[in-house]
Amino acid sequence: MHLLVEISQGLGNCIQGTPLLRALWLMGHDVDLYVNSPIADKLKPLWSDWEILGRIFTHHDQINIKDYDFGVSAYGRRQLVRMFPPGVCLKVEKRHVKHQSESEANVELARWLGYAGPTPCGYVKPHDPNLELPPEKRHKRTPPIGAVMVHAGCDPNSVIKRWPHWPELCRRIADTGRDVIIVGTHEDRSESNWEDEFNAQFHMELPELAALLNVSSAYLGNDSGVGHLAAAVGLPGLMLYGPSNPVKNAPNSKVMRVLAAPAEEGEGRDVNHERPVPIERLTLDEVWGEVEKLLEDPQRDPERELPRRVVDSVEKRWEHYVAMTQAQPEPEGIEEAANLPQGFAPKVSVVIPSYNRADNLERAVKSALEQTEKSVEVLVVDDGSTDDTPQRFAKPPERVRYIRKPNGGASSARNAGLRRAKGEWVALLDSDDEWLPEKLQLQLAAMRDEYVAAASRHVHVNADGSRENKPEVLPGRDNHLFRDLYENLSLKTSSLIFKRHLLDKTGLFNERFPISNDWDFFLRLARAVNNSGMRLCEPAMLTAHRSKDSISKTGRANALEEAYSRICMVNALLHNHDPHTVNRHVNRAARKHLELSRAYRKAGDKQKAKFHAREAIRAGQMLKGIWRWLQA
Repeated sequence: MHLLVEISQGLGNCIQGTPLLRALWLMGHDVDLYVNSPIADKLKPLWSDWEILGRIFTHHDQINIKDYDFGVSAYGRRQLVRMFPPGVCLKVEKRHVKHQSESEANVELARWLGYAGPTPCGYVKPHDPNLELPPEKRHKRTPPIGAVMVHAGCDPNSVIKRWPHWPELCRRIADTGRDVIIVGTHEDRSESNWEDEFNAQFHMELPELAALLNVSSAYLGNDSGVGHLAAAVGLPGLMLYGPSNPVKNAPNSKVMRVLAAPAEEGEGRDVNHERPVPIERLTLDEVWGEVEKLLEDPQRDPERELPRRVVDSVEKRWEHYVAMTQAQPEPEGIEEAANLPQGFAPKVSVVIPSYNRADNLERAVKSALEQTEKSVEVLVVDDGSTDDTPQRFAKPPERVRYIRKPNGGASSARNAGLRRAKGEWVALLDSDDEWLPEKLQLQLAAMRDEYVAAASRHVHVNADGSRENKPEVLPGRDNHLFRDLYENLSLKTSSLIFKRHLLDKTGLFNERFPISNDWDFFLRLARAVNNSGMRLCEPAMLTAHRSKDSISKTGRANALEEAYSRICMVNALLHNHDPHTVNRHVNRAARKHLELSRAYRKAGDKQKAKFHAREAIRAGQMLKGIWRWLQA
């Protein structure tokens, strides 16, 4: 595909977008860059002549969207979302950086397209002709090679990020005989001008600053873009964090250390928080101790072993995505207790993930053990429950394997069970649900030797006790299983049974998805069985209970946002330049925008409700979109 990638905001944010560019290029895509920043013209030279890039834009008026197959917007402003048709732009949301750095979250977009390698290093282009000259001919402002670089400033609008003890720390470093260079803009200067005690190099052009960092021995600074610039050239160092988030804003480096001021109750890692964590809580001696360890052996960031570039196609994209799910590592510390008859060789392995659902879990296990098909092993995967689940399954019932693992989400738990399943067939059962006694027997009989997977209708029990048979219409009409599941996931995960060998073609559940991971797996399964290898049984064979803390009840809008991200991902995986296919993808995205508009309106967020209504209108849902907008 020909992709346009947007990186935005400040120096650090944009640098954290560059690993995404490398990962997408390694996946065989042609990549152009849009730098959406107030300092875009100053940033552009950092990536000029980078061999993986085509054109570089610094303003949206320079861009013709029709030149591109898909848009990709890294964490930040996301201008491309408003320029590309709905459903044709991958993007990083704020929720994606809650537990990982911006660099990692950005590369997630490439992983959605099958990238399975490590997060690439950030990239900038150091360029200063003076630094290539012998020492006696260098310009006067060029400092000695091997100096310690210090950026004592920060964003002038966020002075609370500035640690107050830099003068004393720099004097201690100078006392060791090392050269200290202070860098930054003129706004970074202190009122006392203490920086002039050392070699002060203010207001350098960014490529020149990158070159200066490249020949230094170590870097020290507050959380700022200069720290990410130092990380991008592989420089070891130390970055200090107080009110800013040391997880989200962490440098993409194995040698750039992070030291965060401890937070007290009621304080937040946000410069706009009512009580931001004060950076001055980091003492001089505490920071000096870390600096001493750094200067003992300042090793540069090692090169990362990246995969070779591949040839892009829909088929290859899909294959790489499947392989990426199979490459997901298992967590350490998994324990198992089993109670299996000697020599027992199960025909069916039932995988039940659970987290703090002890009562419901026992009901689900009971329904699996009471199946009329008796050649069944039940794998209970406890995803780090903090209730009494471990005590209840300390001695598992016969034919039950109790697997306990660190908390990692439902997909991680399912995968732990799938990797350990021994049966010819695998059946999935959620801890909230229960099967009818004949469920497995009927499905196995219905498949005979003609099918390799089966699913069925289910009875849905609402919170008020009312019951519904779902789905009204089974997917797969006219032999279009994949198309129907793409348009609407109507099958329940707990109804599914399939041949275990299909995991080689489908891959595992994607552990990066907190929601809509079942839809993602169903689509891969439908593609693996070529739309005709799955038997869909008319009768409802299970009861699905809506729990009090179900996602659909407590976070409808959030669940729909994740589902929309999955739609964009699948649209990118399937992109084949066919206008009819693209229109279908846009229409699918439009319907999800209508759902989002309604969900946000019910949640009281009129502004987001209007935004999604406008997106639906833009995607062709004119009348319904206008109605949603008027409701909001």
